[in-house]
Amino acid sequence: VIQKDRDVIIRLVEPSTNELYVETTVPNGDYEKYVERTVDSSRFYVLKLVDPKTGRHAFLAIGFSDRNKAFDFSCAFSDFKKSLNAGEDANFESQDYSLKEGEKVVLNFGGRRSAAASRPA
Repeated sequence: VIQKDRDVIIRLVEPSTNELYVETTVPNGDYEKYVERTVDSSRFYVLKLVDPKTGRHAFLAIGFSDRNKAFDFSCAFSDFKKSLNAGEDANFESQDYSLKEGEKVVLNFGGRRSAAASRPA
């Protein structure tokens, strides 16, 4: 989580190679529209990822096995909001929220409708 002026940049990187997996920019500090904690757990979040070239978006669910890491992730956004209100830049530490060996994330932009969406009402 990186603050740049009034924007927040969320980057997910592969820790062993430091290769960027996905990045999204949250404009004007409106992180509530891009990061949402799940109702039933304090360790799981949904991120809204937006392609800056096309404007297309996808939702990515992330979960933390460690409650402290989830708390740190959440605090990064509250610290950002406080810094906006105070008119100063916040400094965020880089955190390792990487996928563990064998874990996978699959995003499907195929444009197919799901079976539930195609059922008549």
